[in-house]
Amino acid sequence: MPRPKCFRNIGFLPHVTYFKPAGIRMGELDEVILQHDELEAIRLKDHLGISQEEAAKQMNVSQPTFHRLILSAHEKMADAVVNGKALRIEGGNVMVDNAQIPPCGWRQVCTAGWKGKSVSQKDSALPGEQGGAMKIAITSVDGTLEGMVDERFGRSRKLIIYDLETKEHTVTDNAINMGAAQGAGIQSAQNVVNAGAKAVVSGHLGPNAFRVLQAAGVDVYVVSNMTIAQVIQAYEQGKLAKLAGPDVNGHW
Repeated sequence: MPRPKCFRNIGFLPHVTYFKPAGIRMGELDEVILQHDELEAIRLKDHLGISQEEAAKQMNVSQPTFHRLILSAHEKMADAVVNGKALRIEGGNVMVDNAQIPPCGWRQVCTAGWKGKSVSQKDSALPGEQGGAMKIAITSVDGTLEGMVDERFGRSRKLIIYDLETKEHTVTDNAINMGAAQGAGIQSAQNVVNAGAKAVVSGHLGPNAFRVLQAAGVDVYVVSNMTIAQVIQAYEQGKLAKLAGPDVNGHW
């Protein structure tokens, strides 16, 4: 079993998460995925001008790890610009540090426009805050809270439905979908909806599953190398990264 990776702290959630070249149809575009921790490294070092040592401390990573994040982000952004690819921001093994995000929702200093913005009660929640959902669905390798998250959604081995209010959970065997030639993501998504979950946590989701969940108003969060117990704690603290769209192709 792989050792769970340490979370990378981020203090910024972008309002815009997708960029594409003009004049090219979506169906003809290749995509580059820039993860939230890579974006945070770019923001701290290149945009805010913070030293590498201080930026690494803020993200709770070593300086070599921070350097690798910067290099990876630069390579991906160069690939997107030079080769005319779309750039999608999503994913990453991150925890949102709400203490670093001011009420306007952005880590960097607010502009005058944001300072004057009125925020309704409905919109007052900070980005990344996962409050409100009583039940969450988590894909699981072995069906235990101590076990790891299954990073496949449609073909996950087990599905845990956790009630945030009662702290109880049920386990659904998803083995029937593991060998399905097609439709596994859709069926797993329907199981989540039928269970009454308002959020789902997994590693990767394809377009069909994401479309079903989105239509049902189910929020989707992605993690990597985490136990179910760690996911629940991070969700309750509002520290999971929300998925803006499918991050793998169908039949994954």
